[in-house]
Amino acid sequence: MAVSLTQLQNFAYVFICNGMHSFAHVGSYMHRIIALVSGYVHKIIAFLYYFITFHLSPFWIQLSYFVSLGLVGSLAMMILKPSNPAFSPRYVDMLFMSTSAVTVTGLGTVEMENFSSSQIVVLTLLMFLGGEVFVCLLGLLLRKDDPHGINPDTADNRVDPVVAELNPMDPSNTIDGIELGPTIVGPDTSLSDGGKDLRIDSVRYLGFVVLVYVLLIHAIGSLLILLYIASVSSARDVLKVKSIHIFLFSWSATVSSFANGGLIPTNENMAIFNVNPGLLLLMIPQILAGNTLFPLFLRSVIWALRRCSKAAEFEYLLKHSRDIRFDHLLPNLRAAFLSLTVLSFIAVMVVLSCSLDWNSAVFDGLDSYQKIVSALFMAVNTRHAGENSIDVSLLSPAVLVLFIVMMYLPSSTTFLPIQENDASPGGNKKNKRKRRLVQMLILSPLSCVVIFIIVICITERRKLSRDPLNFSTLNIIFEVMSIVLMQWIWKCGALNRL
Repeated sequence: MAVSLTQLQNFAYVFICNGMHSFAHVGSYMHRIIALVSGYVHKIIAFLYYFITFHLSPFWIQLSYFVSLGLVGSLAMMILKPSNPAFSPRYVDMLFMSTSAVTVTGLGTVEMENFSSSQIVVLTLLMFLGGEVFVCLLGLLLRKDDPHGINPDTADNRVDPVVAELNPMDPSNTIDGIELGPTIVGPDTSLSDGGKDLRIDSVRYLGFVVLVYVLLIHAIGSLLILLYIASVSSARDVLKVKSIHIFLFSWSATVSSFANGGLIPTNENMAIFNVNPGLLLLMIPQILAGNTLFPLFLRSVIWALRRCSKAAEFEYLLKHSRDIRFDHLLPNLRAAFLSLTVLSFIAVMVVLSCSLDWNSAVFDGLDSYQKIVSALFMAVNTRHAGENSIDVSLLSPAVLVLFIVMMYLPSSTTFLPIQENDASPGGNKKNKRKRRLVQMLILSPLSCVVIFIIVICITERRKLSRDPLNFSTLNIIFEVMSIVLMQWIWKCGALNRL
């Protein structure tokens, strides 16, 4: 019996040793396979990055990016089950919703409450990936910077290059939202080799700043909305009745506000929360931080980091913002004018909507404070978030025309765009600046037409409500445009006769 136990122990020992040797051999073999596959994957990723960065134009990069996200999102929406069992979505509806989310247009063909929580997550991710700030961040990551400088043969009167980045094609020099053409800049001869290295490092710092900016806005915004809903019973009861999770709503509302996506998990959008002014006030800074006031916030963050760290890269970003070639990093004076323009537009919209619709059905059931906050929320969302806290169909015609015009204006519209690199002599330079200032302050014909339409809608608002057949906003627009067109034809004829 003892001999048999000894033999059994020896056999077990030999078996274990052989097994361990086999396992070690298999592990070594698997390790080599994994290393080989990871090497190939790394090479493929590097090749794709190089090909996308240096061989594809920005147009094809953006088109491929948004089309692929829209298709993948629509397939995910079709695979996931909706919350309403009686709802059977069509693929065209899911494709439209995913495209609307990734292009942050805020349009929908399906009621949001028909979607399940997983489908809301997909739409929220699409809005995050298609948001303007995140797309600009991708542009910084895919930027191709020439470390050897600019080709001297093309340095004179060069057009500011369109780098291979996913930046939104937004007109940066506008008065009425009309593009003035490409910005002509002179040759940049102030950068030595060390300065070029500093510029490249500054671009990397800028990418890191934008990344942290995006993460902090979403984290803080979601947390504040979550705390507000958890502490206010009226807002919490709305989500409880609709079976919407508080955290999901907080995160989705933050992403939608920052990306200006306009898609909220409720059917009524934010109109159901118009009696919760605190919630609307929490969302207003997130909307501004992701769109019209992003240049101001970005420059403020860089200024604060420069004061804290004293890094040369932050100093370079503040003083040489044009060399960075990032659309949202504006010079100091231009950022100030842009911010002043944004605040002026908001103030005009709030004053006009409150003065014309204060006692109308638009703000029915709200107190004075709630009316002002709701008007402010709508004014901020007009450019260009798409969320609403009121029934837009009840707005007076003048306010509706103003809102339409504001939706038309791009986020970079300023009253006084700054013109750099004016190399005229002293006296001529002063005269040119005065003439240019007068030209900027003079309203364009399109602006005058809009102002006349709004004034007519205000003065004839009673007839518009009593006789909508003969007095409608469309009729007023048609009559004003007819007068302008006839004057233009008469001037052309008079000039031809001369």
